[in-house]
Amino acid sequence: MNEAWRFFLIFFGAAIVSNILLIRFIGLCPFFGVSSSLETSIGMSLSVIFVMTMASSVSWIAWNLVLEPLGVGEFLYIPAFILIIASLVQFVEMVIKKTSPPLYRAMGIYLPLITTNCAVFAAATESVKPGFFTKLNIAYQYGFLEAVVYSVGIAVGFSLVLIFFAAIRERLEDAPIPRFFRGVPIAFITAALFSLAFMGFAGMFNL
Repeated sequence: MNEAWRFFLIFFGAAIVSNILLIRFIGLCPFFGVSSSLETSIGMSLSVIFVMTMASSVSWIAWNLVLEPLGVGEFLYIPAFILIIASLVQFVEMVIKKTSPPLYRAMGIYLPLITTNCAVFAAATESVKPGFFTKLNIAYQYGFLEAVVYSVGIAVGFSLVLIFFAAIRERLEDAPIPRFFRGVPIAFITAALFSLAFMGFAGMFNL
């Protein structure tokens, strides 16, 4: 298989075919928490793309150059990956607080909660253990570039869905929806329809 085509399949599969939010239902807390505002969703998306990509890259290096050679990978990868993610989130939080205080206030508790966002941890883990969260029978490990492409794909898929969902929720605020469907109920219904649409990509590629 052509190398460029393989990278495209990894990216497209991570972003669309196995979307972390709508197909695997991982990281739903910020999905529903910050998607009420398009501006906040864009800020969260950029933060997640940076944190997820960097966390997966550093986690891959830590796993392959430190944890596995020392024989402690299976025991220490969870605290090691969380430490990496927490450090990156702290950096992002300081940058946003300094450069855009309104965005920092709008994102509220969901910005530091990226540390415990299971989508970020899932991307970091699957960059070294493909199929770990999807129970796929995959017997290989990603190389560094594959891991980076995979994590970028997950982050982009997360961001696209979050931004599209936020845009729809803003429109729904002005829609003639029955009172008892407004807010969270219509958000869940919309997310379910989104998920059904993305399920149409299931099985599109076999890597």
